[in-house]
Amino acid sequence: MVMNLLLRAVAAMYTIDELFQWLCYAFIEHFQIELIEFWTPLLTPARTSVLHLRTMLPRDPNLPEQITYNEQMLLIAQRFAFEQRPIQTFAIEMLFPPQQVSLLHQHACHYCLGGFMSSPVLLPAPPATPGPQEPLPFALTYLFLVGYQPPPELQQAITMLLRQAIGLATQRGLLLHPPVPGSAVPGPGSRAALAGPPGATARTPGPGRQSQPVPLTALIPRRKEDAELLTSENPFARSAAIADKRARRLHGAIDGLQSIAELVQSTGMELADVLAALQILVKMRRVELVDPDGRLVSAERLFES
Repeated sequence: MVMNLLLRAVAAMYTIDELFQWLCYAFIEHFQIELIEFWTPLLTPARTSVLHLRTMLPRDPNLPEQITYNEQMLLIAQRFAFEQRPIQTFAIEMLFPPQQVSLLHQHACHYCLGGFMSSPVLLPAPPATPGPQEPLPFALTYLFLVGYQPPPELQQAITMLLRQAIGLATQRGLLLHPPVPGSAVPGPGSRAALAGPPGATARTPGPGRQSQPVPLTALIPRRKEDAELLTSENPFARSAAIADKRARRLHGAIDGLQSIAELVQSTGMELADVLAALQILVKMRRVELVDPDGRLVSAERLFES
């Protein structure tokens, strides 16, 4: 559900900060999060990299700032950034001093989920940042405060949604590809070319960027018919042999041009149903996956989603 909304929303975004804000609202609405903080690196005028609170959103707008933005929050974020571990869950008593624990309990914040995520792309500087404006390697430290004991499914949902969001942001141009050796480092002036107003021409990655991982939803399913079906006189035989209703519906929509994300929108199916249908079609050897450049991609990623 949330992933489907993200696929539609990201098409209208032009900065990574819009995406961070959207993610905060989505997590709070769908998972009852009390407070979300996204921390990213920032270059100071002295060209020193520091951890910067990029986006913060409390569920309760009356949550005091002394709780949401203080030295202890910074220390916790620095700890997660230094350890660079995937998402973990802690009772807040394990992270905060007693006085702050008492305040957090009063505002239904009993547990903290925190983690670190990176990607081989560049993060544009925040808007109106003093000092250097050049992008930095993408690194995201995140803190989620909740009022209930988080089940493992919540950790998995946060991780999956953040990974997919980073992939879509890269595809959309909200995050920048590293420069080709010998070329200039992309700066603020290059952002408009990557994510400009409606009607602008999308940038095509150059040869030096092909090693970047393509997000799962950007892959393109392509039919892979058996010779017996190809020679059948019945034009409906190719889909009729597929027993699963979802797989049959998706197979009929696959044209070798639409990505997984586009198939979600054109068929009206949920992303989870599209992926489940693709798994069936791959096992039946009825489809294969290619990247946007037409190169064959291993279908194993479908079964890791």
